[in-house]
Amino acid sequence: GRRGGAPSRDGTGRGGGGEKDLAATTDRIHSEDVLDAITGLVDKSVLSREDGPDGIRYRLLDTLRHYGLDRLRRLPGEEPAARRRQRDWMLRRATACERAWFGPGQRQIVARLRADQDNLRAALDFSLSTPGERLEGLRLAGTLWFYWHACGAPREGRHWLDRALAANPAPTRERARGLWIAGLLAAATQDLTAGLALARDAHALALDLGDEAEAAHADYVIGVITLFMDDLPTALRHFETSVGRGPVPGQHLSLHGLDQVELACALGFLGEADRAVEVCERARRMCERHGEEWVHSYVLRMLALAHTVQRDWQQAEIHARHALRLKLAVHDVTGIALTLDLLARIATETDAHERAAVLLGAADHTWTGIDRDRWGSATLKSARSDSETRSRAALGAPGYRRAYERGRGLGADLTETVDYAVHDTVPRDPNTARPRSAHTTTGVHLTRRETEVAELVAQGLANQQIADRLVIARRTAEGHVERILGKLGFSNRSQIAAWVTAQQ
Repeated sequence: GRRGGAPSRDGTGRGGGGEKDLAATTDRIHSEDVLDAITGLVDKSVLSREDGPDGIRYRLLDTLRHYGLDRLRRLPGEEPAARRRQRDWMLRRATACERAWFGPGQRQIVARLRADQDNLRAALDFSLSTPGERLEGLRLAGTLWFYWHACGAPREGRHWLDRALAANPAPTRERARGLWIAGLLAAATQDLTAGLALARDAHALALDLGDEAEAAHADYVIGVITLFMDDLPTALRHFETSVGRGPVPGQHLSLHGLDQVELACALGFLGEADRAVEVCERARRMCERHGEEWVHSYVLRMLALAHTVQRDWQQAEIHARHALRLKLAVHDVTGIALTLDLLARIATETDAHERAAVLLGAADHTWTGIDRDRWGSATLKSARSDSETRSRAALGAPGYRRAYERGRGLGADLTETVDYAVHDTVPRDPNTARPRSAHTTTGVHLTRRETEVAELVAQGLANQQIADRLVIARRTAEGHVERILGKLGFSNRSQIAAWVTAQQ
């Protein structure tokens, strides 16, 4: 049992070096035996095999996981040693992802980290709960700044950063980084005042430590919160200085790119559209040289904003729709919400009032996971209020409400929301105000047996358990799962489970 139960270092049984590290720490298993051991465990349904964004992954059922942990805890020192190896693996993985973030592989990085959520949580919890490991926990939470901020996880990121900072009061570079990230995430989740204080503390500490890069990162957060607070002249001066200075050694190019985005935003809000376009075009060329998409999506949104100031609604809509496609690819919830607001304004200005109402409903639903009050920004709230007032007047109260509720229904699914905003083609069920799921309107049809299998997958059953439940061969169950994945265009079982839940 011990020989076959050894996982790889990322906690999923995935390959990539974990077998060698494990072999180096125990005499119970040799690296050349790992594949045979895992194959045997899969055949016995001890491990479940899944397609992941970076290859095959293996998982244990919860009952077997708890049994294995119980056995591990009976061996002195084995559990913390295994958890430390897993944490170190995740830290190296996160560091590599951060290093590659401003580049062409962002979609793959996001998919990989989303698949690794449980591994990251386990690594963070171990580090922050274990004396002597807490600085590594702060380092891991800080390394993941781009994931918390860019990929729709600001609240979870704030939770880990708050814990990590409380556990690491010493004035270190890791603390300086943790402070500005905590400030950024606090601002993104309603608390602008606390966010600004954290960013200023980070800036002061980084200067004391002589760390130019972390000081520049903290400076970005101070500027963007100033922009959120509608102090546009101060924000403009701040970002003119940052952009004019250029990137400092060690500064992440994403944050240098965002300095340019926020400069363009301040210029756009102040009516200086031509200057905003110039800034955006420079930033756009930088993103394109590196094959980058996340900052690029914000550059496109700023171009759309600049064109709204110029009242060039066609160009504004083209840029905003393109921005949404890129934002969905990295699951940028905040960026999607902001861009939906902008598209609602464009629809209002072009007298597409029903579309405006649908977009406002979708935007409001998307904002609920961030800040219903849109950070209290007078600029954002005023634009949204104007769109609602004009669309309600054009459609009448009942018509506006119907369109708005359709949009709120869309907002429950970011993919459907973006599909509507980009293509304007989400079908409607005539018997309900809510659009039907995209998968029920594109010719996808599961047989009765496939439907049964999909529902069992959603319950978390492995292939052998599905076979036992339905009294079929395991290979038959595997075939059904493969056909379901193919029909729905999915790559893993988690997507099937989410789809089943949506249908229900």
